[in-house]
Formats: sequence, C-alpha cells, structure tokens
Amino acid sequence: MASTNDIISGIARTQEERILLTQLAQKAETCREKCYLTHTKFLDMHEAALADRLLRGLGERGIFWGGYEQAERRMVFFLPEWMDAVPTEGEDCPIVVIRCLRSKNDALTHRDYLGSLMGLGLRRDGIGDILVSEHGADILVLKDIAPYLFMHYSQAGRKHLQTEEIPLTQLIVPEEKVTMLRDTVASMRLDAVTASLFRMSRAKAADAIRAGKVFVNQQECIHTDKEIAVHDRITLRGTGRGEIAEILGESKKGRVVLSLKRFG
Repeated sequence: MASTNDIISGIARTQEERILLTQLAQKAETCREKCYLTHTKFLDMHEAALADRLLRGLGERGIFWGGYEQAERRMVFFLPEWMDAVPTEGEDCPIVVIRCLRSKNDALTHRDYLGSLMGLGLRRDGIGDILVSEHGADILVLKDIAPYLFMHYSQAGRKHLQTEEIPLTQLIVPEEKVTMLRDTVASMRLDAVTASLFRMSRAKAADAIRAGKVFVNQQECIHTDKEIAVHDRITLRGTGRGEIAEILGESKKGRVVLSLKRFG
C-alpha cells in the first residue's frame, strides 16, 4: 500500500499544494489518534478537489462544509467516532457569521468587501463565502479571527459598516441572478458544454479543463470528454457558473439543443 507521502506526491503539483495536503493528512491523523474534532481552514474549489483526492487515496472520511449547503469555500472536518455531525452552534462551531450593515445609499460589491478584508492583513483561508445582499453582506469567517474583525473592520473602501455577529440560522443566502440562454452543441461532452456556457471556443474550453479550472458540481474535472447531464452545474474559475437547464431536442443538423442558465 502506498504511503501518505507517496499519495501526496502523486497529487500535488506545487510546494504549496504539498504543504496543504500534508497538513490535511495530519488533521485526519490527529482526529483518529486523539479522538477530537479537527478541521482545516477554508479551501477554495481547487484546494477542496485536491483534498478530496487525498482522502480517497488514504481511505479517510472528511466532511466538506462551509457554513451552509451551497457554500463555495469549504472546510474539511474530521469527526471522532463519538460525534455525529459538525457542530453548527455553540463553542465547538468554528465558523462565525459577521453581518455587515451599510447605508442604503452605498453600493458595495463582493470585491469591495474582500479587498477591505485583505487590507486588514488577513489570509484568504480565514474567510469563507461573502454573501452580498440588500442590507450589506454576511461574511463567514473562522472563529479565531472574529474578535479581530469586530475590533478593526468598520469600512469597505470609504463606506462605513456596522458589524454584528449572527447565528448561522440567520444567514442570508441571496438568490442568484439568472440569465437564460439557448444554444446547440455537438455533444454533451464537458468541453462542448463549457464552450457554450461561457461563450468561448471549444479549444479554449478544453485548455481550461485540462488546467483544472473547470468544476462540475463543485468537483474538479480535467477530462474533456466527461458526459454532462441536465442540472449539472459547471463552474469556470475566475469567470462564473452555469447550469444545464434542459435538453430541448435535436436540431436539423443533428446537434443537441440546450436551455442553459448563467448565474451572476
């Protein structure tokens, strides 16, 4: 059986990825040996995909969760045998939601909130999803950094913010804006559907897939010929998200006619 180091070497492409996976393996081992809850910091979709591959290789079970069901940035939790689920409240819950209230006349974007948080010297892995809505934003953060934020985080750009802690049950997950599209593809291969969703050439879509920039239902996929089904959600890192809404039939030229959703 391959050693942990061998499995990590087979997955990691960079030194940063090796460090991430080594720390992940250590978290799993600590939970198993010490019998208490352990977890990572927030992972982006690529990091979560690497973590999933490592856990499969090690035969370990981890729970991916970012504070709510649809979270894009997630942590990996390792639960001891005596624990049934990730704690979502109380002292054992490692995630805090900071509600940022802004003036009705101020317009702030996801980039504004993230930029102001980075300006405080915080690491990106300490911050989960930033959910922007009419009132301002709900920001999921690691419990360890919450006191620092309540002390120092009072504005985004030049716009004043009022911050308060709220329970996860009061988290506001805004509805995503949806643009409906109609297009035809040669087949339901991932490269063809990605090209259609994001209005790019099939060659560029294939390059993005091979580079690990495309995710199907939050799982990284580097296989251009993967078959895509109705309701599969495709994310192109740095560009956006889309979904196959419906297969409408076949065109006169034998192409598949699709109804597509673009989010955001």
